[in-house]
Amino acid sequence: PEKAERLRQERSIPTLEEVILPEEVEVTADLEYACRGQDLIVLAPASVYIRSLARSMSPFVEEGQLLVNVAKGIEADSLKLLSEQIEEEIPQAEVAVLSGPSHAEEVGRGIPTTCVVGAHSRRVAETVQNIFMSDSFRVYTNPDIRGIELGGALKNVIALAAGIADGLGYGDNTKAALITRGMAEMSRLFAAMGARTETLYGLAGIGDLVVTCASMHSRNRRAGILIGQGLSMKEAMEE
Repeated sequence: PEKAERLRQERSIPTLEEVILPEEVEVTADLEYACRGQDLIVLAPASVYIRSLARSMSPFVEEGQLLVNVAKGIEADSLKLLSEQIEEEIPQAEVAVLSGPSHAEEVGRGIPTTCVVGAHSRRVAETVQNIFMSDSFRVYTNPDIRGIELGGALKNVIALAAGIADGLGYGDNTKAALITRGMAEMSRLFAAMGARTETLYGLAGIGDLVVTCASMHSRNRRAGILIGQGLSMKEAMEE
């Protein structure tokens, strides 16, 4: 509640100071108020909190409610994708996923960005596509929810390795090798988990992988750099 009140008054956050929230955006810490009667709800927590958030939301979500997940990750204990966790906790909802190379620092400044939305039905995917599409934000559709979410999660592992290589003082050759061999590993896991290889070669796969391995906006790359420089994982995460 304290953070919500500060955001409501200041209209920006320290990590994105140059992005000012429009007055039309209402800030609240009341989950029921935020959920009830909405056309579409976007879930954007840290991925480790997706199940607990979905469980808390469930009593306020109506049958057929459209939920769009933009978090990226895999549940540590069950190895389930985020959409699977949401569907388990909120079975009455229609769940879609939106992913791709889209650092918030650039999206918020209107820098041209492309993403992909996946859903169980074309109708849902195209509804989300139409809502998010703008002059600077282009959205494609893809029915392969599993592939979209795998790409968004697995690229973080490769980006962490790429950051470690940077922290060790290695060069572009090393990073190119890591990205390329990382793609090979990802493609095998895609096949084993029933995702489409074509998705890996699109925005949610190689697109997100490249931007996360190369950009200083990437938390995974930055953490990797610090680990490569000798910090422990705990120290790097705190930094």
